[in-house]
Amino acid sequence: MTKLSDMIEVFGVYAYKSALIQFRAENLESWKHREFTVKRDWLAKSFITKLDEEMLAENPITTPNIFLVEDTNPAPDLEIEPSQYDVSDEWELEKWLSLFKTIANKTRTHRYCVVQLYNKAPWWRVFYEREIQKIDYDKNDNPVGCKVQWDKKLVGADQWRFHEENLEFYRNERTNNDGTALLVGYGIPDDDELGECELEDKWDLLMYIRYMQLNIANNAAKTAGFFHWMFGDGIKPDEKQDLLDAADVVGTGSGVGATESQLKKIEAIFPKNPEFTIKAKEDAIKSFAGATRLPLSFFLGERIAGGMNSGMAGYIDEGKVTKVKKYIFSQLAPFYKKLIEMRWGIIIDKIEPYIQAEYDAIELDVAEKSENKENIKEDDENAEIA
Repeated sequence: MTKLSDMIEVFGVYAYKSALIQFRAENLESWKHREFTVKRDWLAKSFITKLDEEMLAENPITTPNIFLVEDTNPAPDLEIEPSQYDVSDEWELEKWLSLFKTIANKTRTHRYCVVQLYNKAPWWRVFYEREIQKIDYDKNDNPVGCKVQWDKKLVGADQWRFHEENLEFYRNERTNNDGTALLVGYGIPDDDELGECELEDKWDLLMYIRYMQLNIANNAAKTAGFFHWMFGDGIKPDEKQDLLDAADVVGTGSGVGATESQLKKIEAIFPKNPEFTIKAKEDAIKSFAGATRLPLSFFLGERIAGGMNSGMAGYIDEGKVTKVKKYIFSQLAPFYKKLIEMRWGIIIDKIEPYIQAEYDAIELDVAEKSENKENIKEDDENAEIA
């Protein structure tokens, strides 16, 4: 049943309101709000999830190499020694690229996470603030373990399973170390925090842009028409309710029912100059791009095959993205190395992201140098003949 008072209260409300605004996901200190934002806000998702996916689209390069190299080196300047370990099969089976991406996503969003390794499927789990109930410390305030609780919805069934574990952290200095979990923090810790949140200094901009988009939708992208149902002043309550029930199918965001005298008091107000908000939103997105140190083209999706866009600007933009990827990876590299040591007992001296665009540029540079040498040689030969 729909009451007339309910109809009047919602008259003129938004035909659509983003869930981020509807549920007021605006508190940076709440893990729920941060997680919801990274999943639903297109700017935050591009900066966190999409960037991490690109950064780890290929297996990283390790020294010593832990993967079997079947093909030739991707570029003459990129020297990779033949693998003496080869963990390729286990790496693919246990989905370690997905593990590395998940670690990057969770630490950049929530400052820290805990990775637990297992000897059988699912092989690993990543816990963050949602599941971590308590972190235990020794007398020197070093973290030694934690208690986690998590739930899982079974696929194809309306059932949930709840789990609880006490985890022990892996530590270098401990003899007979049995710890199978690793506490991972991102960036430089701030005061008593375990890491730094990538969205902290960009959160306000995300809020501004979100409400600017809502304002644009209200003013410039609203439905073109609005229906009304005119009741006679003498209409009976049950007849009025029948009409309102029928109108409810259309949706309260598209119509209103009222008596003739009430409708005469409703005046239409049309928005003016929505382009002002559109310009402000564009400027805010540019500010967000600047705050992330990424080019605007990264967020606007101006990419074509082989680069973000054509010409020198494309190389410059790609270089900026590569620089940010390398910085992010460098913050997590020590933990990636430690996880490989925990799983396979291999000490990694160096680990770097494999960034295709960078190696494409190396190949192009080498090819151009080779072509120049051939041209010089040909010119010299022609000069001798002459």
